[in-house]
Amino acid sequence: MNRKILVQIFLFLIFLISVTFFYFTYFYSKKNQEIKVNSPEKIKSFASKNNLIKDLEYFSADAKGNKFLITSEYGEISVEDSNLIMMENVKANINLVNKEIIIISSNFAKYNNKSLETTFSENVTLEYLDNTIRADNIDLLLQKSFAQAYNNVIYINPTTKVFADKLEIDLITKNSKVFMENGKKIKIIGK
Repeated sequence: MNRKILVQIFLFLIFLISVTFFYFTYFYSKKNQEIKVNSPEKIKSFASKNNLIKDLEYFSADAKGNKFLITSEYGEISVEDSNLIMMENVKANINLVNKEIIIISSNFAKYNNKSLETTFSENVTLEYLDNTIRADNIDLLLQKSFAQAYNNVIYINPTTKVFADKLEIDLITKNSKVFMENGKKIKIIGK
């Protein structure tokens, strides 16, 4: 074969590979991807790249002046309910009037942008002053100023460590109730 024809074939192949790469990088989306979920609260991957939101941030304030900011590395609007946002790598700041800031972080969260109810799951930590609560799950009901931690709850403050099944917190008064299921006793360790 002629050297000129070989160069043309080579250039055509490079062009074809470049066009294919460009198409799959910028235009191709997998329509049939599924959400991989270990439990209803957890999101392991997102259903489609079409609804994926990076560096998501929601801010709200109520009539009393209480402020709520929730951010996540990734989020996706639920296909079933457009008010639900599934989030990954989540951090929430709750700034109640005349109270210290409450910070909640978790691997995953389900946030309702209408009711402001948020379900945090996997490696959940709630921090307030010198108090830390760790749990598998924390439900935050902002309109009721209420939070509940459940599943492997550990409450830590400078003098005490408490192990329980469930912890309910009034976010305004900071009054808490600690529960154990099946007649077990709450485990308290003093420091």
